[in-house]
Amino acid sequence: MNGLKELSPRRTSYADWYRFMILVSVEFMMSFTFLGYVHIEPISITFAYLPILFAGCFLGVGQAVFMGLCFGLASMFKASSYYVMPSDQIFSPFFSGAPLESLLLSLGARMLFGCLVGLLFLGAKRTRHARVWAGAISLIAPKLHSILVYAAMQMLFPDLGYTVANAFRLNLSDILLALLCLLLVEGAWSLHQSKKLRSFSDYLNRAHRAGPQKHKLHWAWVLFLLCILGVVVATTVYFAQRMTYMLGVHGLALSPEAEHDLLHLQIQSLFATLSLCFLLAVCLLIVYHYLSYLEYMGQMDAVTGVMGRKMFLHYCEDALDSKDAIPPRQGCFLFVDVDYFKSINDTLGHPVGDAVLREVAQALQSAFSAFGGVGRMGGDEFGVLLMGGITEEELRQKLDAFQSDIAAILPAPEKVSCSIGACWFTHPQDIQTIYPQTDRLLYAAKRQGRACYVMGVWQNGHLRVIERAGD
Repeated sequence: MNGLKELSPRRTSYADWYRFMILVSVEFMMSFTFLGYVHIEPISITFAYLPILFAGCFLGVGQAVFMGLCFGLASMFKASSYYVMPSDQIFSPFFSGAPLESLLLSLGARMLFGCLVGLLFLGAKRTRHARVWAGAISLIAPKLHSILVYAAMQMLFPDLGYTVANAFRLNLSDILLALLCLLLVEGAWSLHQSKKLRSFSDYLNRAHRAGPQKHKLHWAWVLFLLCILGVVVATTVYFAQRMTYMLGVHGLALSPEAEHDLLHLQIQSLFATLSLCFLLAVCLLIVYHYLSYLEYMGQMDAVTGVMGRKMFLHYCEDALDSKDAIPPRQGCFLFVDVDYFKSINDTLGHPVGDAVLREVAQALQSAFSAFGGVGRMGGDEFGVLLMGGITEEELRQKLDAFQSDIAAILPAPEKVSCSIGACWFTHPQDIQTIYPQTDRLLYAAKRQGRACYVMGVWQNGHLRVIERAGD
């Protein structure tokens, strides 16, 4: 299979969003620390564009352009100080004397780099040797970045004497940077293609699509991030104040330029720390969703794919919480039992029996998932909680249609049917009360001859039968 095609699905997955957030964090960490720069007179050599390269390779053009914007904003801020080399100050609209030109240089060149890298990898997807071309792109990426920056400098700041020709000079550092990009991209490629990581990404995507979404925990995560922000900002302000106090104690007076640069460094430290904290928070969120999904799958019924007994009862408890009683509304609990299921297992075999259970579960999902949840209570029994939005007449029609659908599961002369108890109730209610009352209605349906339903109402502590399927 063409590996790179598999790296970029048609629509962005949740796992890709996590990768994107991680890359954004890493980009700012590299931009505001020593991790992304090496200073060599008379200019600085940067490899903080590596996250842009990864975004273009594994995510897409738009993500790579955004990463270029982040890199440009960070480099623009870093250049806005007195202590940087004069040649680097042209990247700052505040120090260059040409704000528009500096913005085009800082942001435009980096965003264009992201766009070109993304398009190159996009083109590599259509080749037979995608990985080879990806390696070639990673090798030329450092020079491509240099060419764009020098070209922008030549056009926007011609008086400084920079030309595109400067970018084509090849030295040892250029070779090392190219090899570093190649090794990192190839290593990331192998990791991305590994079975374990692909399974992990699939788990994350399923955790969002199928797993239970605990919005309270999502808000807790936001609150956690805000707390981190507050602590980091407070710590930065504290040390800034203590540093100013210390200088005063020692009788050291700073010039306005020195005070500006000191504040500039403190802000850089703040951004770097926030980026690290955000990276750690994203990693914690990934682990949480992964563990939540594993727990979720452990509580799903492996045969039918619907909720298992424990999970379904927990779902019912949450759904029937007293908060849902304002305003009071009507709901219905269904208890469904497959008729003569033991005979199906004994005569046709357990694989056929499992297939019957899956078909019954699917039919229940198709009929009632829009109104509530379906769970397997055990053996050949299913529970369905309808939280409102369905009338008695609609329920009758759906129950009749359900019996018709499952009757054709097995070839003639075999016929699958279910006995059903349906208990209407008014919120708020306790599942531990509704469950046994619905069970009584189910056994009434069995006594009536099976392949039917008995409907009742639980009201004022009494169960009243209102309809039998044959009445």
